[in-house]
Amino acid sequence: MTQPKGAGQADVRKRVAITGIGIVSPLGIGRQEFWTNLVEGRSGIAPIASIDVTSYPCKLAAEVKGFNPADYLGDKGLKYLTKGTKFLTSAIKMALEDARLNTNGHFPEHAGVIIGSALGNYSQTTDYTYNIFKLGPEKLLPMASFDVALNSSINFASVFFKLKGPSRTISSGFTSSMDAIGNAFNLIRSGRDNLLIAGGVEQLSLDSYLIFLLQGLLSGSNNSGPELSRPFGRYRNGFVLGEGGYVVILEELESARSRGAKIYGEVVGYGTTYIGSNRFSLEEKISKVQRVMELALEDGALSVGSLDLIYANGNSSKLLDMIEARAIKGLSVDASKKALVTSVKPLAGECYGAAGAMQVVSCVLAMENSLVPPIANLEDPDPECNLNLVTKKALQIDIRSAMVNSLDPAGNGSCLVLKNSS
Repeated sequence: MTQPKGAGQADVRKRVAITGIGIVSPLGIGRQEFWTNLVEGRSGIAPIASIDVTSYPCKLAAEVKGFNPADYLGDKGLKYLTKGTKFLTSAIKMALEDARLNTNGHFPEHAGVIIGSALGNYSQTTDYTYNIFKLGPEKLLPMASFDVALNSSINFASVFFKLKGPSRTISSGFTSSMDAIGNAFNLIRSGRDNLLIAGGVEQLSLDSYLIFLLQGLLSGSNNSGPELSRPFGRYRNGFVLGEGGYVVILEELESARSRGAKIYGEVVGYGTTYIGSNRFSLEEKISKVQRVMELALEDGALSVGSLDLIYANGNSSKLLDMIEARAIKGLSVDASKKALVTSVKPLAGECYGAAGAMQVVSCVLAMENSLVPPIANLEDPDPECNLNLVTKKALQIDIRSAMVNSLDPAGNGSCLVLKNSS
């Protein structure tokens, strides 16, 4: 959010660069494999293998496959770590190496990690609690509680990489990782820190599957049709779950330049507000989502007409896609016709708390390659979602500025604005 300035006070906010990317995803391990599969339309969605869904209607998800955490973390202690902690710590290792930063603990004094997760290690937490009541606490081994809390993943990462700065988990539902990146952005911009690792992590479990299934949010639930993620499509019927770890390295721009770091782009604006109350009318929700985008643009001192790309929340939700589309058009009808709109979720799934970070890394790679991946499965766009949607094939375009949306149907809406600094 924009910081107030007193009369005559100069704006001394620091510029914030993205210098590293780390990805553990259903579309591949590492940024290059992820990007290649995204552009070529190779889906990470397949029959669920990690949990037993025989008794339930929805059979598909985007699961991480072909991932060996020992390649990044070594073998020591891996058996005590949850799947999510392995995702996150490995993604951080990749991001640090991508940013050409030493991974042996020689970081600036205030370097830290801020990660978003909606459910974190929820399934391990509930299993551990169940076993306390079933077996009694005296029967549980000490290491059984090593990685069962919401903040366990970042605590492990902070120790593993010898980070001495903030170690913070943000849990704000679907917007968790977007808010983590926004929080890190504000800390660096204000001069409090000059290097922060930010992003998100989620792991598919039976608990998370049932949470969304029982709410009727999954594609194919309640006999709603085939399991298929098709954001802004006429016959969209819910999202397909995903998982993964997505991380960016944020640095104060001049500090990054002084060490010769590669600059992927800059974060210039962040906005967030509550959008999800059932007491809000449809028009009020549209207005609130529009306001989130306006806040981010105002914070970044950009006009909506300057946007070349919008990485939409677009998760194939019947209501939320329509709300987002109408909010984008509400910014400016002419400008919304100019900005290309796309979504990564038809291929990589809806990984809820980690989705914002997934969209940010997708957007950064689109900016780097001057290429916008299409929205997969979108053969029949909904007339109510009349935007400049990228369909069928990737489009080559010089992306100078972009906006990334993250929306929680029952909570926050958050938005980040990025600029190409090349």
